Amino acid sequence: MELLQLRYFLDSAETENFSKTAEKYTVPPSSVSISVKKLENEIGCSLFDRNGNKVSLNLKGKLLYGAVKKAIEELDGAVSLLSERSEEIGEINILIRSERRVIMQHIIEFKERFPNVVFHIMHDFNTTDIEKYHIIIDSHSDGYSAFKRFPLLSEKMRFAAGKNNPLCDKRLTLDMLYGQGFISMCEGSSMNRLTKEYCKRAGFTPNIIIECDDPYYIRKYIELDFGIALVPEISWQGELSDNVKYLDIIDFDERRVTYAYLNKSAGTNAVRFYEYIKNIYNSK
Repeated sequence: MELLQLRYFLDSAETENFSKTAEKYTVPPSSVSISVKKLENEIGCSLFDRNGNKVSLNLKGKLLYGAVKKAIEELDGAVSLLSERSEEIGEINILIRSERRVIMQHIIEFKERFPNVVFHIMHDFNTTDIEKYHIIIDSHSDGYSAFKRFPLLSEKMRFAAGKNNPLCDKRLTLDMLYGQGFISMCEGSSMNRLTKEYCKRAGFTPNIIIECDDPYYIRKYIELDFGIALVPEISWQGELSDNVKYLDIIDFDERRVTYAYLNKSAGTNAVRFYEYIKNIYNSK
């Protein structure tokens, strides 16, 4: 007794027409007729009364129909459930080079909806093997030209120092930061890249005395007045203590745009997460 054989019987019992069943399954009517006859032989009784080209379900056929219909419905329901669940099971490789705190919150929310999705999260600023990542969070870069993207956040950039730093009480131009010690995220990060870019425009190379890959310790070094640091105004909002002050630089007005990049070969779950955060920001 085969599953397809039972499906042929189920449809034939409902239509009482082998030709209509054959049409549904795109097979010759003889295939349906032979399959039903084989089923009757296996069971040991007729399920249809035949009169020429017409068939009608008999009492024994009706008894079997009820049992088969229930079994097929339960089977199809289980298959459908497994299919839906399989879409919720998977892995997302994500490289977060910017906005760690923001993205962490979105991951928490997404995991509440899809608890079986596993995130592999990296913060590597120097990897060149970006194709292994499904999603990348970073500021603008020509290195992601093969990825789809949408702007996640645009925010003003500020230079900050410990509140007791004498520069905090002055009106400055950017070139006046020449010779100061700078604190920065490590090489390859957008913060490091932008620090060098902005200072270069002002005519000097920043004297970076501390590089760190952890934003928490960058903020601590600023508090302790180890040096000046470029910081994002929105994503670090509430993270800087009262011991940190923004410098008043009259000729500096720059913004950083952070993007969510999607690998075009990413699977269902990565696309779902990408669209999830995209919808959040499109609705703002």
